[in-house]
Amino acid sequence: MQPLSSVERDPFLDALRGFALVGILAVNLEHLAGVGLFAARHGVSESYILGREVLAFFFSGKFYTIFSILFGLGLALQYQRFVAAGMDALALLRRRLGWLLGLGALHGIFLFDGDILGTYALVGLFALRYLGREHRLLDIGKFLLAGYVLLGWFVTSWRDQVPPPGSAEVFVSGSFWEVSGVRLETWLFNTPLASLVFGVELVGLFLLGMYLAPRWQALGPATLWRVVMVGLLIGIPVNLYNAQHPDLQPLRGLGGLAFALVYMALFRLLWPRLGWLQNLRYAGRMPLSNYLLQSAVMSTVFYGYGLGLYGQVNPIWFPWIAIGFVGLQVVFSRWWLERFGQGPLERLWRSFTYRSSPRR
Repeated sequence: MQPLSSVERDPFLDALRGFALVGILAVNLEHLAGVGLFAARHGVSESYILGREVLAFFFSGKFYTIFSILFGLGLALQYQRFVAAGMDALALLRRRLGWLLGLGALHGIFLFDGDILGTYALVGLFALRYLGREHRLLDIGKFLLAGYVLLGWFVTSWRDQVPPPGSAEVFVSGSFWEVSGVRLETWLFNTPLASLVFGVELVGLFLLGMYLAPRWQALGPATLWRVVMVGLLIGIPVNLYNAQHPDLQPLRGLGGLAFALVYMALFRLLWPRLGWLQNLRYAGRMPLSNYLLQSAVMSTVFYGYGLGLYGQVNPIWFPWIAIGFVGLQVVFSRWWLERFGQGPLERLWRSFTYRSSPRR
């Protein structure tokens, strides 16, 4: 099976993935750049507090939610294509997720111990059972509510019991292999833990994406504006509370979903007038390559085996760093796609998936 051509792809969905890359990087920088060490070394200034609050209010929990919904939507669309081509869709998707788990392990060990690819792969394998079924919003809501309760219980009762991922000194002065040792330990511990703690919520988000797969193009402006209004009504107070507790955020899931739906609806409503922002579709056509590139560059910039800026950058700058870097990724992605048609890791992932493709 050939990959979708640029004409067959939906530029809106690709641009939405590119948009999500901005927010994911901004949030990941809290860990990659060492906000805790920055506070310890430079004090808790007004700009530091504002930076953490901006990240918690506008970014934290919102963009992995968008990516998760798009992940479920993508699974549904791939399932339909495989079935229409007479292929064993579930076997192919299991293989695809198995390779994603392997890529997540490499990412988590050698680049960024906050990897989420492994969790997506494990939870995605469970969610495959729901493909080809009719989904009801009420059933999806049950998964999401249970996930939010589980997450709130964990962060308020058990998070302090989780061992920290190595001391800050490892990231400040450790060699690549010393840091990778810490990343290995963290990935092996966090991937199954995150699959349990976030798994219920992620299943709900994947199912929401599956629900939207055949419907999202038919959503009219009236429905989208209602989504914006309800999302703001719920999201503003919840995210204000999360911003006051940036290191805890017991309501991160609910606030993340509310604002994620607002962002997605506004992105759709304003799509014809987004102008240059539509170029985010180039970054969104190779999201796996760009996600790992973010980790590779930022870990080199901040960790001791690179430029050693860990604990040196005020979080007020994280959104601007993310916007600037993804802007560069848009330019690079466009150049790459015009020459090769597919991202490097996307091509590799696809070759693994379709090798000896099973048919019914």
